[in-house]
Amino acid sequence: MDLKTFKKFEQSGFIFESASGFRLGVDIGNKTPIENLEGVACDAMLVSHIHGDHFFPENIRKLSPKDLYLNDECRASLPEGALSCELKHIEAGTTFGIGDFKITAFTVDHGPNINPLKENLGFLIEVDDKKIYFPGDMFYPSGIDTTALEVDLLLVPVGTHYTFGPQEAIDFVKTFKEARIVVPMHFENKPETRDEFLELARKEGIPAQN
Repeated sequence: MDLKTFKKFEQSGFIFESASGFRLGVDIGNKTPIENLEGVACDAMLVSHIHGDHFFPENIRKLSPKDLYLNDECRASLPEGALSCELKHIEAGTTFGIGDFKITAFTVDHGPNINPLKENLGFLIEVDDKKIYFPGDMFYPSGIDTTALEVDLLLVPVGTHYTFGPQEAIDFVKTFKEARIVVPMHFENKPETRDEFLELARKEGIPAQN
C-alpha cells in the first residue's frame, strides 16, 4: 500500500487500498455528504463505535461493502435487514483478518463529555508491511502501549471536547517510538484545530500533513 494515496473523508473517515486492490473503509460517517461517495466503493468496512459521525448506515449502503465489521452496540442498533452486507462481530483485545489487512482492536477512552459507551474501539491496521494507527475518538491516552510502537501512518483526532485537542494530540504523538507520517482527523466541528495542530507539529519537527 502506498501511504501517499489513501483516501481521507470528513471527520475520521478513510479508505485504504492494499497492493492487490482490496479496499478497506473505516468510520465514514454522517459528516461525509452522500454525494461525496458517488463512484466510491469498498470491499469491507470497519466501525469504531456507535456515534453517527463514525457509523452511518446510509453511507455504508452507498459504499456497498461485502462485509461490515462492528461491535455489538452498533449491531444492536440496526433494524432487521437495514444493511445487505454480512455483519461481522469485533471486540477489543482481538486480532483478525479483513482481506489483505490484519486488524488489532483495542479499547479507547472517549472522555467525560459524552454518555458512556458500551464499546469504543481503536485499531492497529497492518497491510503490505505497513502499520497504521487509528485511535478513533480518543480523549485520554488509552489502548495499546505506544512507547515501543513504530507506525508508518498515525491518524490522530484533534477537535477537542470529545477527543484530544491540538496540544494533547501532539503530546500523544510524542509517545510513539516512531510515526513516519501523522495526519490529523476529527476536526469538522472546529476546523481551526487542524491548522493549530499542523503549526504545532511544524514547530516540533513532527512529520504531519493534512
